Amino acid sequence: MRRTDVIQSLLKKQKSPAYLEIGVEHGQNFFLLKAASKTAVDPNFAFSFKEKLRWMYKNPYNLSARYYEMTSDKYFETVGTTQKIDVVFIDGLHTYEQSLKDVLNSLNVLKENGVIVMHDCNPPHKAAAYAATTKEEASTANIPGWTGEWCGDVWKTICYLRSTRKDLQVFVLDTDYGLGIITKKGQAETELLTNTPAQIEAMTYEDFDQDRVQILGLKNKEYFSTFLETL
Repeated sequence: MRRTDVIQSLLKKQKSPAYLEIGVEHGQNFFLLKAASKTAVDPNFAFSFKEKLRWMYKNPYNLSARYYEMTSDKYFETVGTTQKIDVVFIDGLHTYEQSLKDVLNSLNVLKENGVIVMHDCNPPHKAAAYAATTKEEASTANIPGWTGEWCGDVWKTICYLRSTRKDLQVFVLDTDYGLGIITKKGQAETELLTNTPAQIEAMTYEDFDQDRVQILGLKNKEYFSTFLETL
């Protein structure tokens, strides 16, 4: 089960859904999705106008899609408050700081029954969790065990939310490098994690790896069907 399948299943639960994707790059996920309203945000789209036209033909839902070639910060400052969103997919800059910003900004425009999906929350090994501002930076850092897989330290955002936001339900599906699921339904657990923001900032990959199931609220992919029934 990959991100596109999860997102499309969430969109099907809504009537005339509005979809926002942060970090579109080549559009492998965005162009496939079917939603009444689709918005793409990326500071540097990696697809041509010809590819956009081809995808309009292949998937008519792309005909009315809107494209904002700018940072997510700028989008939320200048455009993003004009529409409430049913499903947000966050796959932008793979850093704790920026992924947390993207989640908090997305919560401001998310409908009460909406869902945020965040990619790269469960790095498979230490090299994939290397904290960098770009994949290029990570790939040239001579990291032992580098395989080209890169999630950054996005996992810290999940830890932060599960430690500080009792008003949110937050867990990670153990599929496609970890798909974080965030809703406004409240934490499923009776107790928040005990990590403080300062502790989270200082956490290492080893700290994470020792307790990743608890930190992420990790669920097997079969749990997603159960979750869908709650929406």
